[in-house]
Amino acid sequence: MGMVYSLMCKPCEKRRRRHCQLSKYLTPRQVQLVQCTWSILKMDLGTLGVTVFLHFFETEPDLKMLFPKMIRMNESNQLEWDVDRDMLQKHAVTVMEGLGAAVETLHDSQLLNAVLIALGQTHDKRNIKPCMLKRMWPSMQVGLAAVLGDGYTKEVSESWRKLYAYICLQMRFGMENPDLIVDMHDDILDS
Repeated sequence: MGMVYSLMCKPCEKRRRRHCQLSKYLTPRQVQLVQCTWSILKMDLGTLGVTVFLHFFETEPDLKMLFPKMIRMNESNQLEWDVDRDMLQKHAVTVMEGLGAAVETLHDSQLLNAVLIALGQTHDKRNIKPCMLKRMWPSMQVGLAAVLGDGYTKEVSESWRKLYAYICLQMRFGMENPDLIVDMHDDILDS
């Protein structure tokens, strides 16, 4: 089973295909490094995700309010800055699973782009701005380094940084084009 996507605006689709292929951002070696390290990271998505988000909330406290399901309310119905650990764990694993889905589709830029554009559109509906995406990278680095340990080399770090930049680029396109129709549907192939 494969997945196909189409963007309804044909001129934009052609332009995006020319300028937004993953191979223009990551070398085959970098893709390989990301996928190899992902095989280690996916064994403990909870630790990775929680490490990323705790660091993010510590370094970017003004963005906590964008996570209302994780931020506790007090008796006066005011936001408290303490994080609900159960909700944090669930959200962190969900985000890391999404990252894993991206890593597993690195071989198919069109599918990857469609998923990331749709994800950007979803984030736009939650009032997340493109500039906020970049603020997550330092926390991603901390999480990657914590889980990979000595395996988080300079070359691995650069590969993940480039992938994260590509993810942000595609999500930004979705955020800036919230009404663009991204059609993903199953294409069952008989073998």
